[in-house]
Amino acid sequence: MAGSDSPSIISGRNPIKFSTSDPLTLFIVQRLYQPSVISEIIGGILLGPTALSRWKAFADNVFPKASLVNLNLVANFGLVLFLFMVGLELDPRMLKRNMSRGIAISAAGIVLPFGLGVAVSYALYSILMHSEGKFVNFLLFCGVAMAITAFPVLARILTERNLLKTTVGSMCMSAAAVDDVVSWCLLALVIALTNNSSGLTALWVFLAGLGWVLFVIFAVRPVYLWYLRRSG
Repeated sequence: MAGSDSPSIISGRNPIKFSTSDPLTLFIVQRLYQPSVISEIIGGILLGPTALSRWKAFADNVFPKASLVNLNLVANFGLVLFLFMVGLELDPRMLKRNMSRGIAISAAGIVLPFGLGVAVSYALYSILMHSEGKFVNFLLFCGVAMAITAFPVLARILTERNLLKTTVGSMCMSAAAVDDVVSWCLLALVIALTNNSSGLTALWVFLAGLGWVLFVIFAVRPVYLWYLRRSG
């Protein structure tokens, strides 16, 4: 049959493989010279509850509730493994040299988005929350959510563009690291305040997180370095 000679998924062809003779199969972002992680983000948005998963039939068949636990586990494992590999490629000495500038850039990257998030919260509170719950918690949540940097996405872009080991890439990673640490700590406090009206719970979350960081630095790190020296 003549039709069997034409390239197709059935014949084993990858529908998203680059082909100059058939560019229609490419992702749009690939034609716009965007990093591949952008296409993954767009794919996630389309598959998520924003678009296709709003249809119950699609969500139940493609992402049944029984599979969400395993999907979440694999996704988190892949994310942690990728960030670990990124950390192996970074030069700590270059990070320290750019830390002062990274902190300044991070502060600017937190303050401005936080202010915009606070400003937007005034308009979104009555629309999304229907004037329910404490406005202060909603205001803080919007501000912190806007201030958080997508650290893994930034790492993917710098890695793909071969900028991770450059001065600019190191400065960006330093700023993003400071931004993420501060923003996620603030977000944990906001969530604790939202779920429990007592400020003691938020304080406990903050102290527990701080204790874990100190434990890793002063207990786990020396043991890991000792093992590396011993194993050569």
